[in-house]
This record gives sequence, C-alpha cells and structure tokens, in this order.
Amino acid sequence: MHVSLFMAISARYCVLELLGKPARMEAKGGLMTIQQGWIFTALFLLALLPRLYSAQTIGWDWDHPGSFTLINFDEGGSCRAAMNGFSYSTFVGRQTIAIASVLGHAPDPGISGDQLAVKAYCHAPDHILVARTYSAVLGALTALLVVFLGLQLIPGAPVVAWTAGGLLAVSGFHMSQSQSGTVDAPSTFFIYLFLCFMVWSVRRRAASALLLSPVFALFAMWTKYWVFAIFAYLAVLPLGWWKAVSKGFSGKRIVLFVLVVSVWLAALTNVAFPEMGLLLVLATYLLIVPWRQSSRIMAVVWALLPLALWAVTQVDLINAYTTGGSAGRFGGGYAAIGEHKWLRNLVNVPAVITMGIGIPACLFIPAGIRCLISASGQHRFWLCMLPVLGFLLFMAFLAPVTYYRHYLPLIPAACLLAALGLHSTTWGRRPWFLVLFFVWPALLAWDMVTDYHRDPRALMRNWYQQHSEAAVFTSFYVSPPAGLRAVLFRPEFAAGEGASLKQADYLVLSENWYDTAFANELNGPVVDNLDLLVKTTPEYATFYRQVLAGVHPYLEPHDEYLLSHFMPELRLHRHWYGNFQLFVGDIKVFRVRK
Repeated sequence: MHVSLFMAISARYCVLELLGKPARMEAKGGLMTIQQGWIFTALFLLALLPRLYSAQTIGWDWDHPGSFTLINFDEGGSCRAAMNGFSYSTFVGRQTIAIASVLGHAPDPGISGDQLAVKAYCHAPDHILVARTYSAVLGALTALLVVFLGLQLIPGAPVVAWTAGGLLAVSGFHMSQSQSGTVDAPSTFFIYLFLCFMVWSVRRRAASALLLSPVFALFAMWTKYWVFAIFAYLAVLPLGWWKAVSKGFSGKRIVLFVLVVSVWLAALTNVAFPEMGLLLVLATYLLIVPWRQSSRIMAVVWALLPLALWAVTQVDLINAYTTGGSAGRFGGGYAAIGEHKWLRNLVNVPAVITMGIGIPACLFIPAGIRCLISASGQHRFWLCMLPVLGFLLFMAFLAPVTYYRHYLPLIPAACLLAALGLHSTTWGRRPWFLVLFFVWPALLAWDMVTDYHRDPRALMRNWYQQHSEAAVFTSFYVSPPAGLRAVLFRPEFAAGEGASLKQADYLVLSENWYDTAFANELNGPVVDNLDLLVKTTPEYATFYRQVLAGVHPYLEPHDEYLLSHFMPELRLHRHWYGNFQLFVGDIKVFRVRK
C-alpha cells in the first residue's frame, strides 16, 4: 500500500482508538491489578536475565580459571571520577563504590587522587561486577519505565505501552549497554524516570509533585551531563505563553522553523561551513518567521534569536560539546571531520535506531509519528518528551562525538513510537505478525550480544600460548594476556626502513582501533579525504589501509579471528561501517618481514 495513503487511513483510527480513551491503569483497591503486577514482573525478568548473565560472565576465565579481563575500557569511569582519578560525572561511581563497600570491597584508604591506584580499584573484578550488576538492574527497570510512560501518554491503549516495554526488553543494543559497567544504561534509566515523573505530574496536575521534579531532573542530568532534561519544563508553561510564541505559525511552519534553527546551529558549529552559507541559512530563517502575525515582543525575540545562538556557541564549554577540537590525542580531533559531519550525523541516527530495535519495528515509526501529530488534547503530556526531541536534533545536527552508545536515550522513545505505529494499523491485531515483531529483535539481540561471548580476544588465547616466545606489537583494544612480550604499537615504528617494527615478530591489530581509517560511526560513510578523518592522521590511515589490504612491504597477513553475523542489520552494518559494537571487533595478526 502506498505510504501516504496508509498514513491517512490509519490517522483517524489511531487518534480515536489509541489516544482518546480514558486511562485504565488504575484499578479498584490499588494502582494496578494483580494480573498487571504479574506481567510487570515477567517483563522485568525478561529484561533482567540476559543483561545480568552477560554482566557477570563476560571477561572471566580468559587466561586461567578465576582470571578476569576488562573488555570495555570505559567501564568504571564514574568510579574513577568519584575518587578524583578521572574527569567525569561522579553520580554513578559514588553509588557503585558504596554498594561495593557494603559487600566488603571498599577502596583502600587514602587512594583518592592517586590515578593509578584509583584505576586499579575501579577496574578490579570486584568493583566491575558491582558496576555491571547495577547497570543491568537499571537497564531492566527501564523497560518497566517505558511501560509506565506509555500508559500515561497513551492511556486508551495499554497494549501500546506493553509492546514498547517488551521491545526495549529484547533490544540487543540496550542489552549491550546494560551489561557494561559504564554510565550509559543508568543514565537512560534516570532520564526516563524523570520523564515518567513529569508526565504523571502534568497529567494529574499535581503542583506539589512538580516541586519535587528538580530532584529527578538532577539525577537525569548529573549521571551523564544530560542537560536536555530541562526542556521537559516547557510542558508546564501557561497556554497563553504557547499561543503568544506560536502566533502565526502553522504546524508545517513550526517544523520548518525548528529544522532551520537546527541547521543554523549546525552551521555555526562546523568549522568547514562557508560564510556565504551562513547568510543563506539566515535568509531562510527570516523568511520562515511570520513577522506580520507576531507581537512586537516576539518579533524582537525572533530577530535576536540567531545572534543569541551565535553568542552561546562561542562559550568554550558549549563549543567543546558542539564543535570539538581540531586535534586530539590520537590525531584528528572531532572537529576535523569538517563538512562530512553533516552526512555522518544524519546517517548515524537512523542507523543506530535500526540496530537498536530492528527493521520491522522501525517501519512503524513513521506511522507512530503521524498518529502522535494527529492527536488532539494530548499534546501537553507529550511535551514532557521534548528533551528526547532536543537530544535527537542535537545528535542529528550538532554532536561532534558520535559513538553509538551516546544515542541510547533515543531507543526507549523509538520503542514507544514503533509500538504506537504498529497498533494504529491492522498489523497490530494479527497474532502471527506480533510474534514476528518480537522474535526479530530477539534474534538481533542474540546475534549482537553473542559478540561479547565469542570475543576474538578470548579466542586468541590459544594463539598467544603457541607464540609465547615471540615478540609481539599490539594495538589498543587487543588486551593481550599478562606476561606476554607485548608492546603497544605505533605506526611510526613502520616508518622508513621499519627498523623499530622489525624488532617484533608479529603485529596484532584490533578492528576497534584501526577502523578509524575507514568508514565508521565517527567518520561517516565518506572517507575519501584522509584529512577529514577523526581520531587518526592521514599517515596513520594510509598505513592501516595498506596493512589491511595486504600490500605493506614489511607486514604480511598471518592469522585472523573474525566475528560473524546472520541478521541483515548487522551484516549490512558490517559491510558499510564494520562491526557495530565499540569494544568487540575483528582481530588480525600480521607477520613482520625481517
């Protein structure tokens, strides 16, 4: 069926059936029925068990029974920050340290500020196990928050809420982040805890509850500096203010206005954007604003807005989070991508959402958006979700750093829209399709999460044992066993006659390091200009491309340990962008020609 006709037919159905009925969450004698309580429990266990299993098994027994190998070097960052050993948010770290201390694994007295001692404690298995379990539990609870949020936003159709929660429970991308001791899954939990509280408060017009909301907003922001939470308070502005601001704006004009302002900010924070282009964007902005219908006060606001946004982007802290530096520790900084940033960001958003919930669910997101836009009388509650929209626009237009895990807060919202779109059509009433709707992302999760359980670094342990006497150079993310004659490799070792390189017998490279020489989530799909690559240099990129192609004069392919996938999302991503996971990738071994 043609997409536009499909949307038009479904719009009337979804507005009347999904968004217009009274809430049915409350039951006599309590907040929910016993049956709903059992469903909540089952959903929590469905989400928790795979996350908790991976959290407590990944990285163990690689070298010998009882050994532990850290597989994600970003784990424990908040713990390190809490003891002044790293610059980061301390919110999660303080909690995991407290839990570990109660369990008898407190840090040694006096190590605060000692970076090496702090890192050793935070990366030790006792603390990592606590951090991963904490992340797994909050990740599972996020699925329940999505259900609660759906019941509040779409009270007339509880099936939408349960579908969205179930979709998040089986999301492989969310599982991958929930099994890790980073702050990403906890951050998403606290973000949606705040959003749930805001929607609940606004729906019930509970002014006293709103007074408590800054506490939840603080949690959402402090976990990972997620400042977008403040946009939720736009939902409580008086209706008169909204009318004054939107006077003269049609629905389409509002969309165009938001997009043009986003492009204006993106242009201001892109070092490669031409000055003449700025004038063109500014002219487009001036044409979109309904000057004749606006009040005098709003006309002044609209006139000053572009200048105010320019001034904001000149603040060093904001510039660092929107433009980035031109140089970094490992070569080109995040601003070095230049004009390729536009394409990279716009590709990454749909790519990571597709990988997060699967192709079938993504096909229903447009129907969910149309259903939401067509709703009447429910918009104020959905305004509480403006932080997610603001974050989406930031990641699509401004973000200089685009590791996939940064997109995690978008996934629960995508689940809600996909579920809303599904049940606004007849497909949502076909049992066989509902089975497919959940089985597909479950298979995707299996294919994705098992990357960690068949990690090439663990498989290489036999290779290390067979070459225990060899001198080996390794790149980052290889994680060689302790005691191996391994030295961290730098491409300069292969310069000239390769004298430094020839001191070793083998070079072991991890995809997670050399992929910066190719298309990936940081570089985007266009990588023909080596000067526009992130976290590398033209010389480094040339070296890695030669080595991987097997044409380097001093290195020849010797062995490889590769991941394999069967789901189309992962296979397509692997073809265009390499492996989807950040810390798990192919390992390739090269023999050094003497």
